[in-house]
Amino acid sequence: MKHSRAGIFIFSLLLIFLSSLAFSFAHADDYDSEDERTTSSSSTSDSTSGKNKIKVETNVSTTTTTTVIKDSDGDKIPDGSDPHPNISEIYIVSDDNGNGIVDKFER
Repeated sequence: MKHSRAGIFIFSLLLIFLSSLAFSFAHADDYDSEDERTTSSSSTSDSTSGKNKIKVETNVSTTTTTTVIKDSDGDKIPDGSDPHPNISEIYIVSDDNGNGIVDKFER
C-alpha cells in the first residue's frame, strides 16, 4: 500500500512540473510575437519619415434610431400583428372538429 501511494505522489509531482514547464514555453512564445510586431511597425515608420506628409481630415457622423415595438404578452409577436396581444400564443389552441384533440397535433 505504501509503494502505490509513493508512486501516485511522484506521478503527481511530475505532472505538475511538466505542466508548468509547458506553460512557461507557451508564455515565452507570446513575448516573442509581441517583439516582432513592434519591430515591423517601427521599421515602417522610419521609412516614411523622409517623405512629404499630407494631412487629410475626414468627418464621419453616425445617427442611431431606436424603435421600440411593444409585445405585451412576450410571445415575440408585436402587438400590431398579434391576434391575441394579451395572451401568449402557446396558450391559444384550436379544435375545429370538436374531438378534444388540438388540430395542430392531428395533422
